[in-house]
Amino acid sequence: MKKVLLLVAVLVAGIASANAQSENYKAFKVDVGTLYAIPGAEEMASGLGFYIEPKYNMTDNLALGLKMEWAIMGAADEYDVDISALGTYQLTGDYYFGDSKVRPFVGLGAGIYAMGSVTASNTQMSIGGVTVDAGDLMVDEVMPEFGTKFGFAPRAGLLLGHFRLGLEYNIITGIDDVLPSRNYLSFKVGFEIGGGKK
Repeated sequence: MKKVLLLVAVLVAGIASANAQSENYKAFKVDVGTLYAIPGAEEMASGLGFYIEPKYNMTDNLALGLKMEWAIMGAADEYDVDISALGTYQLTGDYYFGDSKVRPFVGLGAGIYAMGSVTASNTQMSIGGVTVDAGDLMVDEVMPEFGTKFGFAPRAGLLLGHFRLGLEYNIITGIDDVLPSRNYLSFKVGFEIGGGKK
């Protein structure tokens, strides 16, 4: 699936370069940065991640790109550990307002989310009529859960020169009832390489 998304992104960039290009901004740029992820499920705790997003400026106000993002979220207490790792590959579009150094933007991404979760639970066991906490015996029930789902991510933010601040909500569709929601809100801080004024 990654190869298909990459091929589509290359084709879009090729067609775009033949038909349209920003008048005042350089054609290619790459956004890189970190993120703080807040999960929608109460069972999960906040986490961290990073992203890279090559883009092509179709016009002065419209940029198309390919977002690659990874985040780890999790929760642990005395009895349970629940860690979730997510990777996403999305085609994106951003619309920038104005052409000053401070440019608000809105955008949308859509693509594939690859998920991996591990849940470990200490359980109680009965041995010879005596109830014993399995954690004392260092026995855990570990249940890996993996899957790939489609999702999308509306977003908004500010571009301050080459410094980028963003807010994005990742919506992952088709989650089974067995898994809590893996939707998450991310606060992003990064910078833009290239893409400045000509």
